[in-house]
Amino acid sequence: MENLVNVKNISVTFKRKIALETIDCHLAKDEVVGLVGPNGAGKTTLMKAMIGFIPVSKGEIHQAKDTAMEALIEQPGLYPFLSGWDHLQLFSENQQIKGELDRLITLLDMHEFINKKTKDYSLGMKQRLGIALALLNRPQVVILDEPMNGLDPYSVKLLKKAILTYKENGTAFLISSHILSELEQLVDRVILLKAGKLVENVEHPELLENFEDDLLAKLA
Repeated sequence: MENLVNVKNISVTFKRKIALETIDCHLAKDEVVGLVGPNGAGKTTLMKAMIGFIPVSKGEIHQAKDTAMEALIEQPGLYPFLSGWDHLQLFSENQQIKGELDRLITLLDMHEFINKKTKDYSLGMKQRLGIALALLNRPQVVILDEPMNGLDPYSVKLLKKAILTYKENGTAFLISSHILSELEQLVDRVILLKAGKLVENVEHPELLENFEDDLLAKLA
């Protein structure tokens, strides 16, 4: 399986405080990787380092040649007086792919609010639009930071379907959560972080149910 992103023994330090320490992991083509850990474990820091938002203090991050990467980290940045449709058109790299826009709107069931200004969106609506923007140009790698925050069970179901649909077409996903059960039946592999350190890299998610108590104990 082709690795699209390789993280080689990276550390991140903020004002002498170690946020990440000697993290070694990778992200391969058409796989969904869960990044799990309690609040403050370093999940968001790792994601920001992978997309170049913050520098690493040690180690290296290698991205395969011509690999396009998109991310939704924390809240999506939206223009309040533009509609959801305006956002999709604005950030589309190919203005001719209206069919792709319609597909995304259907996949995430955004018909009822896609033409409304985003200043009137609920948290869940903003989150769905942010996810659509991350998927819009069919990047090879998509990084999603706690994407299920603010989503009701129906929207979570839509999100999981969208992730699996794009995975089938070769997109790799890194998805963070502090709730292991959110990622069940979705991920191919799970990386566990605690206090900025790599605790576990579970390569066989079909065994997650058997390991869940043990993994949660390691995160306690």
